[in-house]
Amino acid sequence: MLIAEELLLLAHDDRRTGPSLFDDAPYRLAGALLVELVIGHRIALRPVPGGDGPVVVMDRAPTGRPELDRVLEAAGAVPRRAAELVDVLARHVERPLLDGLVAQGLLRREERTSWGVLRSTRWRTVEGPTVAALRRRVHAVLLDGATPGDRTAALLTLAEGSGWLHPEVPREHRRVADARMRELAATWWRGSAVREAAGAVAAAVVGVVSTATLVLPAAT
Repeated sequence: MLIAEELLLLAHDDRRTGPSLFDDAPYRLAGALLVELVIGHRIALRPVPGGDGPVVVMDRAPTGRPELDRVLEAAGAVPRRAAELVDVLARHVERPLLDGLVAQGLLRREERTSWGVLRSTRWRTVEGPTVAALRRRVHAVLLDGATPGDRTAALLTLAEGSGWLHPEVPREHRRVADARMRELAATWWRGSAVREAAGAVAAAVVGVVSTATLVLPAAT
């Protein structure tokens, strides 16, 4: 499962509304796709004096996932820094991921009509072993002190500050969980070039989220 898909499953928990209420959801999902490709050694960030340079495609071969292939195509079309690429990808990232999770039977789509005329869409997780295993993994890292792998660390780093994971954590433990996510965001990327590149992408997402003024429409 993609990191972006795991983010959506956690965000669309039945105990909360979906992340389309948050304008920054598409940016976090776009960043998750980029991080996925960094960890998979498919893209890298070209170093330049004073910071990170443009995203470079290392392997253009199809990944088997259309969502990732679109990112590779966009990254290879025009040289862009990670923040610029996140902004471009965010425009069309959420709906294909949602539809993919529905096709996998991990998410369900609910159509509602209010006042007889206003239609809205909600997306809810389908309880099962996949979702249960994801929650256990998140709980182990946030509350039990387990050491995360790179994918789980990236997942929690990209969710940091979003509030998406609050339904997964008892209210009395949320401060501890939030502190753990902040710790991971500050430290997990150290130790290898791949981690550093993934951390740079995650930092770019934070920058885009904090400065974006464009309100994206909700996925329907």
